[in-house]
Amino acid sequence: MNKLKETKFCKSVSGVWNNKFFSIVWIRLGLLAVLLNFIIECLSRHSLLKGIVYWGKHPLAFLFNCVMIFFTLSFAALFKKRVFATFFISAVWLGLGITNFIIRSSRKTPFTAPDFLNISEGLKIIKKYFSMFQIILVIVLVAALIGLLVFIAIKSPKVKEKINYLLSSLIIAVSFGVIMLANYISNATGLIPRNFGNIVMAYDTYGFGYVFSCSLFRSGISKPKDYSPGKVDNVIQNVDDKVDDNEDKDKDIERPNIIFLQLESFFDVTLVKNLEFSEDPIPTMHKLYKKYPSGYLSVPSFGAGTANTEFETITGMNLDDFGPGEYPYKTVLRNNACESICYYLGNYGYTNTALHNNEGDFYSRNTVFSRLGFDTFVSLEYFEEYEKNPIGWTKDKCLINEITGILDSTKKQDFIYTISVQGHGDYPEDTSEMDMPIKVYNNKYTGNPDGFEYYVNQIHEMDSFVDELIKELEKRDEKTVLVMYGDHLPTFDFTDDMLLNGDIYQTQYVIWNNFDLKLDNRDIQSYQLASYVMNSLDMVGGFISKLHIASMNSDNQKEYLDNLKLLEYDILYGSCEAYDGVNPYRITNMKMGYKPIKVLGAENVYSHVEIKGQNFTEASVVCINGTDYTTIYNGPNEIWVNNYKLKPGDEICVIQYSVNGNELSRTSIYTCK
Repeated sequence: MNKLKETKFCKSVSGVWNNKFFSIVWIRLGLLAVLLNFIIECLSRHSLLKGIVYWGKHPLAFLFNCVMIFFTLSFAALFKKRVFATFFISAVWLGLGITNFIIRSSRKTPFTAPDFLNISEGLKIIKKYFSMFQIILVIVLVAALIGLLVFIAIKSPKVKEKINYLLSSLIIAVSFGVIMLANYISNATGLIPRNFGNIVMAYDTYGFGYVFSCSLFRSGISKPKDYSPGKVDNVIQNVDDKVDDNEDKDKDIERPNIIFLQLESFFDVTLVKNLEFSEDPIPTMHKLYKKYPSGYLSVPSFGAGTANTEFETITGMNLDDFGPGEYPYKTVLRNNACESICYYLGNYGYTNTALHNNEGDFYSRNTVFSRLGFDTFVSLEYFEEYEKNPIGWTKDKCLINEITGILDSTKKQDFIYTISVQGHGDYPEDTSEMDMPIKVYNNKYTGNPDGFEYYVNQIHEMDSFVDELIKELEKRDEKTVLVMYGDHLPTFDFTDDMLLNGDIYQTQYVIWNNFDLKLDNRDIQSYQLASYVMNSLDMVGGFISKLHIASMNSDNQKEYLDNLKLLEYDILYGSCEAYDGVNPYRITNMKMGYKPIKVLGAENVYSHVEIKGQNFTEASVVCINGTDYTTIYNGPNEIWVNNYKLKPGDEICVIQYSVNGNELSRTSIYTCK
């Protein structure tokens, strides 16, 4: 009986689907587009119910995304193997939707086209976010999907009827025209914007298809409508009139060391409503917030995007003016030098050093930082001692020795841009075997209670590191400014209404100093921070910095931001009218590590080669006559190579490799006698 009912049901469904109305290919493709869009939006929100709510709350945006998907599906009508073509296009859309689902699960920031440029970075840290079983499962599923595509390509039937290419082309053209017209009208009316200040909100409001396509086809800064030499000159003249550029740049004047400390995923967890803690998680920072100039810092990212907060603070440029989800480190800065605080401070005699307790080639910093004016970059491969936290990130306390060492290594004033990493995710869901001194109570809000408690204990250690760093700086007889801030909030399920400050794109900054620097407490943007600090020290930078100083307090914020975008476009993509047609900033000959690594001697000792030198680290690899050898680290002054016998004339150098096998630097050649 049940079998009979099942047969009748199947026949009914088949009858409806084969109805004359549904047999029209365009109707089928239209319904498939709606289904695909609905599935993708549910995946984006990690919820079937939220997908339904989105459909009802934003029907026009939902329909617009359906039309976009239909446009791509309509190309299947041009192929004889229509089933395969339809399946292939659908698989691409579902693949993008599933990728977005996975990425939003781990970092909260949605999947964008620029992420394709960051595949190498993702592979470097994938083991910290996914277990080996999960990685293998994904590989198997991808392989299975490719196999299925091949199978369908071979086995799928060809359509019997003659393809009406004229009608198909007409429908494709009409659907494309509808997309372009709707896009133009919605952009012109502001119904759907071109640029998104909040990429998470953009995906949730305007849909995956539209915002992802924006990130695919829009990168860089669009040319302002009023861009012209005259307009640029007017802006420059206006800021020059408002900002005194006659400050004394005498390099013998005692100026303070300036240290920026960008703390990974750090924020004040007591701002989360209704949470309780067994003790104050960040007592040092709370004291600093009360005693020194501080405020909220609006950053461009939530849950991820460290490199973009760096970009804003170093260059003073507004990431909102770039393409959705863009990482300038991976685009415009690959080949171009860019106005930055390093070039500004270099004019005052500062030595500029970047410091990061993570791999040197992550986000291509080993090349990008030379485009930003740094003289030296000290990455983890040049650290002699460090300790890892339970999930494999380097603890921040090792930065103290590096900061003081850099200060000791130069006679000039120092600018040290420090990027910490200890607070990085992915945060564990099981912490039963970890030591957690600080307990979190009433945690029903973050989506991962154990992971959040782990995070709280990590930032507690980071807070202790800040305390120890300040104590070391207080011992020094040098004026110092230490600017500390979080790069973004961590990857938990925070929403604006869960926070006392009401904004998931805000962290906090504080400016410690040992000479009573006069500054008011105020909330600022991360792209204003460097100019704000320099201005307080009676120093002036380039045109971007001058614009911030002249306009950040302006009542006309729209004009301020429009002028900022104008200068950004001119400097990076335009004709450099601000610099009379020639970019004055040059890519620096940046060195890796502040302590020179040297080979001083080598000799055969029993069955191994013993190489003497200076400042070797665990990342040091011996290269003899152009061939790399497995190297045993025996301390900063000695490394070994087994199973090789030196001969007169052998040429030895030591190479520093990143964890990923990329060469960062090499010593000069030592020739055996």
